[in-house]
Amino acid sequence: MAATALREVDVRPADELNRYGELHGLTVPALLRRRAAQAPFKLALSAHSHRGHRDRLSYAQLVIRMEAMARGLSSRGLKAGERVALFVSNQAVREAVLTALGCWRLGAIVSPLNVRASDDELRHALALVEPAFVVCMRAEAARVGALYPVARVLLLDGPAAAADTWPEPETEFHAAALPEVARPEDPSVLLFTSGTTARSKAVTHCHRSQLYCGHAIGGAVGLTDQDTYQGAWPVYTSSVLNMACMAAWVSGAGAVLEPSVLDNAGRLRLIETEGTTVYHGVTSPLNFMIDEYPNAAYDLSRVRRLGYGGAAMPAEVIAKFRRHLPWVDQVHIWGMTETGPAGTVLAPWFLPRKAGCIGVAQPGCAVRVIGEDGQPAAPGESGEIVFSGPSAALGYWRNPEATAEAFVDGWVRTGDIGRIDDEGHLHFVDRKKDIINRGGLKIASAAVEEAIYRFAGVAEAAVVAVPHAGLGEDIAACVVARPGVALDTAALRAHCAGLLADFATPRQWHVLETLPKNPMGKILKRELREQLLAATKAHAHVD
Repeated sequence: MAATALREVDVRPADELNRYGELHGLTVPALLRRRAAQAPFKLALSAHSHRGHRDRLSYAQLVIRMEAMARGLSSRGLKAGERVALFVSNQAVREAVLTALGCWRLGAIVSPLNVRASDDELRHALALVEPAFVVCMRAEAARVGALYPVARVLLLDGPAAAADTWPEPETEFHAAALPEVARPEDPSVLLFTSGTTARSKAVTHCHRSQLYCGHAIGGAVGLTDQDTYQGAWPVYTSSVLNMACMAAWVSGAGAVLEPSVLDNAGRLRLIETEGTTVYHGVTSPLNFMIDEYPNAAYDLSRVRRLGYGGAAMPAEVIAKFRRHLPWVDQVHIWGMTETGPAGTVLAPWFLPRKAGCIGVAQPGCAVRVIGEDGQPAAPGESGEIVFSGPSAALGYWRNPEATAEAFVDGWVRTGDIGRIDDEGHLHFVDRKKDIINRGGLKIASAAVEEAIYRFAGVAEAAVVAVPHAGLGEDIAACVVARPGVALDTAALRAHCAGLLADFATPRQWHVLETLPKNPMGKILKRELREQLLAATKAHAHVD
């Protein structure tokens, strides 16, 4: 797939080139030592501990904790190349990040796992990763041991100094210096895909791809060393270890990580107390957060930029942020675990004119759209989005077949359908697997969802294909009403009929209390299809 790259530098080209060149040959620990030498007292990490407090660490303090963590893990027997699984929530995000840093200092690999996983999903993940250690709370230890009997558990809340207790870096004292063993190309983290369409795979990233992901994301949202970067990022996704921490540290900024238990008021208070300047989230939580903003006197005057991704931001939510926080620029970020999650950015000056567009390639990245023949699609024509750049993963852990299918000639095949407009901007059409084939007519579920969102009273919407005896597939629309609203499905259908072609208008409507989502707020359409097929917890009206 030799390609002509789509590229656009977001801001400060000279700064971008300096950052890009600086990362050459570095590992994550080496970058942190450099930042500690440059700005030892500057905030590097603010994160919640399982003990209930928030730990705020400067770059110098973070490096000291990293070294102590590495020595503690080494004393327990961890070796280079071995894996450590993190089975913790964001209530222990401090401990998760420190564990990762200790692993990387030793040349080991960390793999954060979904604490909301079913037994089958967790068993699959542990068997694939084969961790030397599993870090978890005592309440989860029995479950981990039952699903993976050979696991050696490190308890966050275990007795001090016990062999099976997590090595708290504030109390670990080992005089021996550690050798430098990690290399930029060494695997450093295994991140599980969201599983929205199939069983999760473990994506393998190395130090180099992590750092260049930080370079791309940092440039996309415009981070500087004067920023504080906050967001609602689950620790078991790519968004904490690869995006938030790396974007902040590559830029010399501070990362503020939110705990699991935080309501919208608490989130706004944290922005205020941390002096957050750049906030990054996903569509649904941001919608609820801005609805809370008028209810109290929150001081968000230091926030200068809002980033979002995970799903298209409805126009009405964009408008609400503009109304309540008119001084805040908005950027749309698109990416996936396999790409870093680096990808594309829609810069603030293109909103609202290009609302719904996902923009251009982030710094250091290239994006294109290809047809079925693998050749570049003409402007305006839909095809598969492919990505290239140093933030791309090495492949899927112990899955050569899937790796060969998705990583081709230096390009990542995303499985997403898009098109490039006459100005060179990328538009997301749909997931390849979410295109509905209704009697030979191809329908993008995202376009139908956008029409549904324009109906007053709809809080959330998802459109999926359902089996149809005559057409092969038909369209089912699932909607969640705003509080206090009783949705009229006949009115919804009439509304969509005025915006969509007749063949694209849903015939089947389901009003649900909630939609299944992954930790990043993406709707799990695979689970939704299964729910519809089982006809459970749904109230349907079929025309």
